[in-house]
Amino acid sequence: MENMIELKKPYVFDDEEYKSIDLSGLENLTMQDAIDAQKEIISTGDDKIILYAPEASQAFIDAVAARATGKPVEFFNGLPIALCAKVRTMVQTAFVADGEAKDGVVALDKPYSYGGETVSKIDLSGVEELTSIDISKAENEVLKTGIYSVDMKNFFAYSCALAARATGKPMNFFTGLPLHEAVKVRGAVNAASFFE
Repeated sequence: MENMIELKKPYVFDDEEYKSIDLSGLENLTMQDAIDAQKEIISTGDDKIILYAPEASQAFIDAVAARATGKPVEFFNGLPIALCAKVRTMVQTAFVADGEAKDGVVALDKPYSYGGETVSKIDLSGVEELTSIDISKAENEVLKTGIYSVDMKNFFAYSCALAARATGKPMNFFTGLPLHEAVKVRGAVNAASFFE
């Protein structure tokens, strides 16, 4: 199995012995899962890395892995460093996106259905027409989730809010996207070409 980590020696957590860690649930996670993980980590105030580079934050990696496996985050917090590195690599791979948006259009790896509509691409070129008011409203949408940072562009909720404003689609359209598609959307709405 592609997202299975076989352990050289058993890992014991809550008096149960584990010989493998199944991260196949990563394939089913959405942008909303990433938003919830970011919100969870920020609410503790213990992790500052998430404010600048979420996918580099071990706390964020652990929170996403917990969502993928259904195990408590403490399961991942206690992993030995070698296993921690393997989990990190697998989770970070779930955030890798092939290809970039061309002319503000994100090509999806698989068709995506929402509200009776199925799309294979998302036109985010409307980001170029957004104004300061739109940015302010997007920031306020993100604040409602409990997330705030001086640099909002790293947050999936902010990307969803901007994408929703640029396309006229509801924010839930974007929060339901698979993780790797979420990274494409975040990259597209923050593309330097829109800010020249």
